[in-house]
Amino acid sequence: MNSRFRKLAFLISVVTLLVAASGCGSGSAQSPDTTKPDDPAPQVAEAPKAGDPIPTHTAQERKLLETVGALTAAHCYQTYLNIGFIADGKAKGAYTNQDANKVLDSVLSLLSSVDRNLAAIGKIDLDKQDRDSLEQMRDLSALLRQQGKELQAYWDSGKEEDATRFDNTRKDSWAAISKLTGIGR
Repeated sequence: MNSRFRKLAFLISVVTLLVAASGCGSGSAQSPDTTKPDDPAPQVAEAPKAGDPIPTHTAQERKLLETVGALTAAHCYQTYLNIGFIADGKAKGAYTNQDANKVLDSVLSLLSSVDRNLAAIGKIDLDKQDRDSLEQMRDLSALLRQQGKELQAYWDSGKEEDATRFDNTRKDSWAAISKLTGIGR
């Protein structure tokens, strides 16, 4: 791996750790009330009247969807890197079979957790563009999960055809990540 990708992988790892340490997304952190007494009351959208066009997402909903998309893309990229790091570490003897499988299982478990949350988002009303983006992220998640399973199959069998399947799935994952994020174009 060249140094540009190592630096990018390191930066993504640091950001991931900082986000986790700050409690973002844990549901337990509460944001402080920053409303000042002289601030105007928040605006409440009126219900649409008959014949009015159906409202699109509010600015807050749009920002939330964009943030979820960006974090999911970063998570998928990091998952791709982690699977590669684990494969390289095991190949070079840095991991025992048991340790490599344990670490890979933890990476795939996080991927499953994100996918369950994406499935929940899929149940809300989304416009076509948002639904298409969501499906693209879910397809990538499934591809990364398959990549991890292909790696485990290769470790279990040691067969060259399993190594080839893993490598082909890895290439497909990278193509999907490049399409989603614009990295590597």
